[in-house]
Amino acid sequence: DMTEQGSIFYAAYAMFLRWDLFRRLEIDEQIAINFFSQVEAGYHPNAYHNSMHGADVMHIVHYILLKGQGKEKLQLKDHDVLAMLVAAMIHDFDHPGLNNNFHIKVQSYLSTLYNDRSVLENHHLAEVFDLMKTPRFNLFHCLKPEHALDARETMIEVVLATDMGLHAKVFGAWKRRLAQNHTLHKRKDDQRLALSMCIKMADISN
Repeated sequence: DMTEQGSIFYAAYAMFLRWDLFRRLEIDEQIAINFFSQVEAGYHPNAYHNSMHGADVMHIVHYILLKGQGKEKLQLKDHDVLAMLVAAMIHDFDHPGLNNNFHIKVQSYLSTLYNDRSVLENHHLAEVFDLMKTPRFNLFHCLKPEHALDARETMIEVVLATDMGLHAKVFGAWKRRLAQNHTLHKRKDDQRLALSMCIKMADISN
């Protein structure tokens, strides 16, 4: 079964090499290996929301940033690329196989915890950020505090944007922004809106 053969681990390692992140950000390779392995292990063998899906989304985000010139057009920094690759690989981390509507209707623990708002998306993020509190999994160990905070905020915004319950809101904001002009690199809010659309395209494309 391909969902049990390290799809996220191998894809993540290859993409970090392709972007030269180990060298450019001075990421400890063993910490990265620990993190990739733990993220892989955190995906369940669901029919759709499994590690293969996480790897697919990460690969498409990588393609948009590289071949689609997203990094160049948005003038992203290295820590922005790191944030997007991590967001893509963890965007369905610990997915229980049941959607937000189910959790809200049965008033599950997660629904109560997150007040019915983007229940699973908040859960994916919270679980990973909690994991990163442990030094051997802290992939942001190499970042300056302000860059780590920026990367965290980018991850939060783009992963929450994968909630299909927010699709009309996010897509509407995107259309209104593009109606003004296509200069999206000057403001962080515009960059993150574009990156939200990037991960949304990746998420629904497979």
